[in-house]
Amino acid sequence: MIGIGGAARMNDFIHEYLPKTYLAVGKLGIETPTGDYTSEVSQRDDSLYLTKEIASFSKDFIEEKLQEKFLGRYMQAPHKYSAAEFMGKNLHEWAREGVEIKKEPVERFVHRIEVVKYSFPYLSVRVTVSSGTYVRTLFSDMANFLGTLGSLISLVREEVGPTSFRNGIKKKNWPLEKDPGILEKGIPVQEVLPFGKYTLGEKESKLFTNGVFLREAQMGEFPEGKIQGSFYWVYNEANHLLGLGERTERNEIKIKINFNSGE
Repeated sequence: MIGIGGAARMNDFIHEYLPKTYLAVGKLGIETPTGDYTSEVSQRDDSLYLTKEIASFSKDFIEEKLQEKFLGRYMQAPHKYSAAEFMGKNLHEWAREGVEIKKEPVERFVHRIEVVKYSFPYLSVRVTVSSGTYVRTLFSDMANFLGTLGSLISLVREEVGPTSFRNGIKKKNWPLEKDPGILEKGIPVQEVLPFGKYTLGEKESKLFTNGVFLREAQMGEFPEGKIQGSFYWVYNEANHLLGLGERTERNEIKIKINFNSGE
């Protein structure tokens, strides 16, 4: 997903608020330090339970058990070979220096689990997860729950929120920078991030775009959106998007991103 024009400033919000869908293909019975095939196998499961029991599991059985265990809230610690930070350095930098940093698990959310294919020892799983979820670690946790080891072979991010690689613009059809219709070829950012919507009168619109904090009494009740939180799309009476507003602890709204300036 690429933000164009003012939407480029929304990339951090997109990655924070929107769930992501991945197709993960992994191999059961092996473990690597990185959790994928960018490193050598460090441990193998040679048990009969793997080759006799797990090998005989059906695709539907695995999907049912993984859904029972992992759907919903899920506690996960960042992988030691990840971009999570500790004292100003990424964990993978510490790990490559021979220092293993263990961070406390944090809550993530698993929205969807689908076992796409199971041909022992290879397991293909499609998952939709909250931002910050490490699918390598999730796959390893799934394999451990089934009673063995597991590491990824490949990982493809298929969707971010409502956008998908299936309806994306192929590289050969990318619009040129000076193409006057460049903004018509994508999805409006307010549809990608469905926060609540405010419509302000002429006076309040000017105050908002000038950075004045507006009280709830000047705007009415805070509207609901599909994404719950402290951010709101703010429009004028002509239905022109002014920017992204942020609700303060004092129930005021301030401008977070101004789409009517170069800020």
